[in-house]
Amino acid sequence: MARILVVDDDPDLLDLIKLLVEGRREHEAVLCADGEEALSIARRDPPDLAILDVMMPGMNGYQVCRRLREHPETAAVPILVLTARGQAVDREAALRAGADEHVAKPVSMAALLDHVDTLLKTHSAGSSSRVVVVGSLKGGVGVTTVAANLGATMARRLNDQVCLVDLCSSSGHLALHFGCRPEPDWTPLLEHDAISFDEVEPLLLQPVPGLHVLASPMVPLVEEELSRAAATSLLEALWQRFRLVIVDAPSTLNRAAAASLEVASVTWLVVTADPASIQTTLGTLRALGEQATQLRLILNHVNPARQISGGSIERVLNHPVARVIPFDREQTRAVGRGRPLTVMSPGSPLPQAVESLAGDLL
Repeated sequence: MARILVVDDDPDLLDLIKLLVEGRREHEAVLCADGEEALSIARRDPPDLAILDVMMPGMNGYQVCRRLREHPETAAVPILVLTARGQAVDREAALRAGADEHVAKPVSMAALLDHVDTLLKTHSAGSSSRVVVVGSLKGGVGVTTVAANLGATMARRLNDQVCLVDLCSSSGHLALHFGCRPEPDWTPLLEHDAISFDEVEPLLLQPVPGLHVLASPMVPLVEEELSRAAATSLLEALWQRFRLVIVDAPSTLNRAAAASLEVASVTWLVVTADPASIQTTLGTLRALGEQATQLRLILNHVNPARQISGGSIERVLNHPVARVIPFDREQTRAVGRGRPLTVMSPGSPLPQAVESLAGDLL
């Protein structure tokens, strides 16, 4: 049975949702009409899911959402924003605030319950996540930036239980984001199909406390790559040691990328507003066929002059956008200093968006 916190200033709607979720004898509804009270309830006894209205007196739903994400005990609670504001810009605002889903009123109670069940199921599956893949077949969209900042954020929450893996065979830049030389790297594993953690451990860098990094070779490999068996064995060896393994996937559907997609609990595909990125993402979704339904899109704004809403991307790609990462001027400076922005300036827009991604994994 799930405990669901419902926050809305409409008492009739509160009563209706209570009847809906408790009528199935699977859930318990906790009702609240005030944002501050909702936060107090959630922190005292974190719910399994929260349903938030936006337009409320005092603290609005977006503010409640952000506050839930900021508090360690409620950061991982799935959040559904239920609002009369149904435009694409409203959905983007909800996702930016940290919501997992945005549902516009009016909505049938059956449809609302479907959203609730989907979020609960997704959250339950995510709680046992082992391998998370971040990738794109188009370079320059910020895949490594997302992976590095997510890794640093998760390392803070899961001390010594996070490993970042750069599977690029053509001089990947994951180590660079932490100010490290990519030495050692995973090239000693090229001749293996079965890999143990004892073989991997000497190759791991530890650039920040609690985080381990397996770097890619600085000199691009020529006609060499990890076999599918080796990549699978490598990831299996790492998830036996670490609670979370984050893969910075190569920008090609090679054998290592295919292996990582097969074992991934969650796969995030990064897209930007650039026409080439949109075209490549559309092609990727088509190439992956049924497997594409499991992908979550991240809209990453890497250029201040080229902004586009998540709703526009969804219409073009016919695929939902899970998260939106705003443009952050500080990111270039962070790379130059060899420190992820989430470490150097955690209050900046990009780290705040990555915090929401981290909440999805906890």
